[in-house]
Amino acid sequence: MAGAKETPRQKMIGMMYLVYTALLAMNVSKDILDAFDTVNTGVQDTNITLMQQISQKYATFEEQYALDQEKVGPYWEQAQELRTKSTDLINYLEALKWDLVSSIENKDYAKAIDEGLLKNKDTLQYNGRLLYNINTSKIKSRDNYNKPTAYMMGDPEGPGNGGKAYELSEKIREYRGEIVGIMGPEHIHELGLITDSIYGSKDYVMQQTGHSESSLKKLPLEGEYYGAKISYYPGVTDPVQDSWEYRNFHHTVLIADVTLLNKIISEVETAELNAVTHLAQSVHAEDFTFDEVGAKVFAESSYILSGQKYRAQAMVTAWQNTQTTARVRFDGGPEKEYASNSQGVIDLEYNVGVGTHRYTGVIPMLNPKTNEIEDYPFEGSFTVAPPAVSVAATKMNVVYAGIDNPIAIGGGVGGEISATATGATLSRTGNGTYNLRVNGGANEVVVHVSSQGSSMGSMKFRVKELPKPTAKIDNVSSDGKVTKGALLAANMVRAEMKDFDFEGVHYDVTGYTVKYRTKAGTTKEEKVTGSRFNETLKSVFNSANAGDIYVFTAIRVRGNDNKEKVLDSQIAVEIK
Repeated sequence: MAGAKETPRQKMIGMMYLVYTALLAMNVSKDILDAFDTVNTGVQDTNITLMQQISQKYATFEEQYALDQEKVGPYWEQAQELRTKSTDLINYLEALKWDLVSSIENKDYAKAIDEGLLKNKDTLQYNGRLLYNINTSKIKSRDNYNKPTAYMMGDPEGPGNGGKAYELSEKIREYRGEIVGIMGPEHIHELGLITDSIYGSKDYVMQQTGHSESSLKKLPLEGEYYGAKISYYPGVTDPVQDSWEYRNFHHTVLIADVTLLNKIISEVETAELNAVTHLAQSVHAEDFTFDEVGAKVFAESSYILSGQKYRAQAMVTAWQNTQTTARVRFDGGPEKEYASNSQGVIDLEYNVGVGTHRYTGVIPMLNPKTNEIEDYPFEGSFTVAPPAVSVAATKMNVVYAGIDNPIAIGGGVGGEISATATGATLSRTGNGTYNLRVNGGANEVVVHVSSQGSSMGSMKFRVKELPKPTAKIDNVSSDGKVTKGALLAANMVRAEMKDFDFEGVHYDVTGYTVKYRTKAGTTKEEKVTGSRFNETLKSVFNSANAGDIYVFTAIRVRGNDNKEKVLDSQIAVEIK
């Protein structure tokens, strides 16, 4: 086309064509441009939704992989390759779309944001994917077709002349081949992303196009079914005007190009979503094999009290909707038949005496793999214990933080029990006795008790801080009066626990402040570290006169929980 020398007549025809197309461009109505804008906005919104769905699909897939890496691993690796290739193509399309608009509009990113040409203040990204949300109503050259044609088709137009459309179609063709490779040749004709390529086996391509086998050898076929970039019509002499690139990007206005690129992005995302869904479903496509079928027993409890009825359900889990019959022996007795309900569930009930009981059984089922009846065995056991009664004052279930709380736990089958605690450390101190020590700042702890692997229940305890002690100075009477000599003889402030039943809990006084006023009216204050009177305080007491008042306040103590506390009370002493 473009490389040959033109005659004057050809030049004249070319000039007339340019004038004609220019007149057509001038007559593109605003309604048509606005319609493109509406369609483009809808497609871009759809692309955002698709990106979110894809992200969620990968997240769910990754959860499966975390649970069973050996089984899911091969499919997860394919999904990662798919994500990489899809991201590369989408980023290429988004960058191509923005470069096309920005180069024609002569706008950089910041200017486009300020003028509203880009709707998003920051380029949206979903897992490393670009999304230029272009406001096509703000494109000043949206009806321009010369510059978009030169950009997409090259100048002069045609393959190998720098046109981005040809690079784009090749990337789409390669990506479509990747999708077909994942989903299989049976899904070839369900996919979009057609760029004048025939996808299928060699025989299918020959049938659809009329090409001979010898002519196919000249085409870049990939594998057995990926296809080739060819003309649908072997007899066409002008491969440019018959191409996907020419029909989509030759003399099309800018807004149409943007809309089409967004549509291609949508097709890529749809193909990716279908492919990753196909991979996720393939993980479990062969899960239900008869080698894994087995009979199961579901018991309400394996530990019951005398007088209670044992209940359980036995079933072949892979055949929940099949009626069947189980043959069961209880405690080695004669075989008895139990029929299932319409969902294939078999109810087992026993009302027996104290002790441990065992049963075995089989469920006969047709194995479709061998077309023979096979027995699926099951078994179970339970213990019947004598009735027991336990009474507890629930409002008084309190333990104290920072110390060993003695508790007793009894019962169980044959007296054999196991106890654990949540939020605390439980250590055995004897037969049925434990020390419970609260960890950290828990507000409550729970003690769990089991016997022979069966839960016997739990008990919840509220956690409280150790109560504060009472401060005391020896020899001081109840009215606070004391002689100077008796006060000096006491020599310290002590802390004592009153009406507290825990043995071994004690507090040490770590400091206090003494405020005093002499009879002459002098007011002073002395801070003391530790429990004993310091030398300054002893000197003050030696010089005391009758009527002098001393107030011991801000008394600090430290107990078994190693926490320092300030007492709410104070001690007032008057010299008599």
